[in-house]
Amino acid sequence: MSLIVKIILLGVFFIYPFTIMQCFFNNQISSMCDVALLKNKKDTQIFSYDDFHTEINYFHTENIHLFLFFLDNQPHDIIQFIKKLQNDAKYSNHPMALFSYKKEYLYHAFFELKPFQPVLLPISKKNNANLMEYIDFYYKMYQTSYKKVLEFDFSSCFYRFQIDDILFAEAKNRKVLIRTKDDSSIEIPITFHHLLEQIPENTLIQSHRSFIINPCNVSRIDKGAKHWTASFYNTNKKAFISRAYRQATLDIVFIHICKSNNTECYPMIDMYYFQ
Repeated sequence: MSLIVKIILLGVFFIYPFTIMQCFFNNQISSMCDVALLKNKKDTQIFSYDDFHTEINYFHTENIHLFLFFLDNQPHDIIQFIKKLQNDAKYSNHPMALFSYKKEYLYHAFFELKPFQPVLLPISKKNNANLMEYIDFYYKMYQTSYKKVLEFDFSSCFYRFQIDDILFAEAKNRKVLIRTKDDSSIEIPITFHHLLEQIPENTLIQSHRSFIINPCNVSRIDKGAKHWTASFYNTNKKAFISRAYRQATLDIVFIHICKSNNTECYPMIDMYYFQ
């Protein structure tokens, strides 16, 4: 089997990346596509694949967001391979772009396959614009859904968190303790600073020099003591909110509460803080 990781723009701790599978590409076609694939996309990885004999189940071990196929080497076999992939439950509706120098190959694929994005080579300015628009559409979908997963990959262990399941994270002796909805606590060997650098936009927020919270899971904010605290659903664990982060935390939590309840009020906090 030939499976080559071509580009990975990630660190030890990473956001689940936008993953592109280039199938049966040669070096020339790959270099043509790189600009469209990677423009303004920092969290992208590209795999190259060229083995007809691999079972489709192999792709179940990967989470691929976009398939790209070059038809011209063995068009009939490649179209049959794509058909098998499109008949698989996991990838039946996945976006695919097919590249060819010959219109007849793309016409044949059109009648054989489910909808796909055709790209006639060489890539003209119009084709390039269409390809970039197609990729950007699915990349934006990824930004609002797939990126809500955090993974930690170390030599000795692997962790995967749905961001929606995270209540808060706390700095602990140059490590991070992550508390989740099932009331579990998992210590991860990364620094708080590294975690801050990798948080996806519009997900977790910093509330204190040692705490990051999930505003979607906050049930109450108590401000009676010197240090404000955030409480969460189905647990007695709490996170601190320091003075420097109070207003930003209140504003973001308020927005999430209003969205989830479809209301303009927030009964847990005195309203003058929002005036």
